[in-house]
Amino acid sequence: MATSTRIAQRYATALMSIANDNNTTEDIRKDFTLIVESLNVSDELRALFNSPVVKYHHKISICKEVFEGKVSTLMIQFLEMLAKKRRESVFQEISAAFTELYNKKNNLVPVKIVSAIELSADLSASIVTAIADKTGKTVLPHFSVDPAIKGGLIITIADMMIDASVRHQLNKLQVELSGSYSVTM
Repeated sequence: MATSTRIAQRYATALMSIANDNNTTEDIRKDFTLIVESLNVSDELRALFNSPVVKYHHKISICKEVFEGKVSTLMIQFLEMLAKKRRESVFQEISAAFTELYNKKNNLVPVKIVSAIELSADLSASIVTAIADKTGKTVLPHFSVDPAIKGGLIITIADMMIDASVRHQLNKLQVELSGSYSVTM
């Protein structure tokens, strides 16, 4: 897995460099979104991308048929190159790596916010503002509801999680009261 992540990072970095030179990073980001959504809804397309049996020229012609006119010429050329080099199976990882580079370049931070109930617009906005103030970045919030957390919030920013849920607090209290916590070294 680490090898495919490295490969994806290299391809994403190269594509970002070309997109920066051509001033088309926003177009490429949209292209990735469209193609990844297509892969997520189409089992046939996903199977085509992942199949080692299908010849690369067949993959290229199908990709052109499906995506030409919907994505940029640069993305079509990128898909062709991936197919020729047999790297199309890591397309979604490349997309994720490109998105990370795009977010970093544009000072954006994706944030997942889970609450026990639907939050009001005012509360949602104040949470986003507070996170933006703390991070110094533009927040791309994704709100979801999970009644199992009982109350409070779970906020995930990149690889950091802030668990201020009632469920978490109750679990901590249970451990403290039962004396069953252990220290591992």
